[in-house]
Amino acid sequence: MVAVSYIERYYPTVIVGLHGVFHQHPWIGRLQAEEDLDEDVFSLAVKRAEAYGWTTTGGGELEGARWGHNDAGEDWTEDGRIRQIAWLQIAAEDVPGQRLPVLPAATVLGDALCRMGTFRLTGLHALAPLHLAPDSLPHLAGAADWFALADPDGAVEFTVTVSAREAVASAVRRHDVPALARERAFGRLTVEAVPAGADTQEGLALPVAGEVQTEGMRPVLALRCGGRSWSLDTAVWAAEIAIDALRAAGATEPVLITVSGPTSA
Repeated sequence: MVAVSYIERYYPTVIVGLHGVFHQHPWIGRLQAEEDLDEDVFSLAVKRAEAYGWTTTGGGELEGARWGHNDAGEDWTEDGRIRQIAWLQIAAEDVPGQRLPVLPAATVLGDALCRMGTFRLTGLHALAPLHLAPDSLPHLAGAADWFALADPDGAVEFTVTVSAREAVASAVRRHDVPALARERAFGRLTVEAVPAGADTQEGLALPVAGEVQTEGMRPVLALRCGGRSWSLDTAVWAAEIAIDALRAAGATEPVLITVSGPTSA
């Protein structure tokens, strides 16, 4: 078993990656040539996170800062194939009562992609240090009402896969994590356990960013979910449900959560 390292516990890394098909705006090349605007995911994520008040690049400390930036990247190859179109690695701050910044990180990535082009999301992955995850049940109750505001005739399926080391795998075996996830969906998602495998990650461009941090992890759980719509917010919601279900099961080590959605347009 690979133990949680000192760095993982005291300098916890969160990685969020978006997967799908990206098309760059046709005028981006002209801007780069004529106005020296050479932006990438890292530069755009830094600017956007500062605009939201989540981080700062100024000289002073930001009260309540959510993270420090570590790295970012993108694959904007335009060949119609599923690519890891944007990812962000951050050092999460331990802010009492605040959830892991999966939604804020995904939001700045989505904003960056929309600034540079258009994209069709097929999946999301998140490396989550569970020892920093607070009880999110009250938040998830509100989130369920938010996602209920969707076409009642809409129907979409997606799969959440949890990869982890043995300590988390043991917690998954001891507890009914699918039932815990179902409870946190508040009737707005159907949730059923399915065998974890390659077919539960078809919306992801593998390997995902974070190979060093996920060393020794293996798939330990897969949940087939059904809801009314598919979006970046929906993918994050599903990941947050999984994070809180694992926390409730007593898991405290980092986990890799993938959410694989529809792969066809």
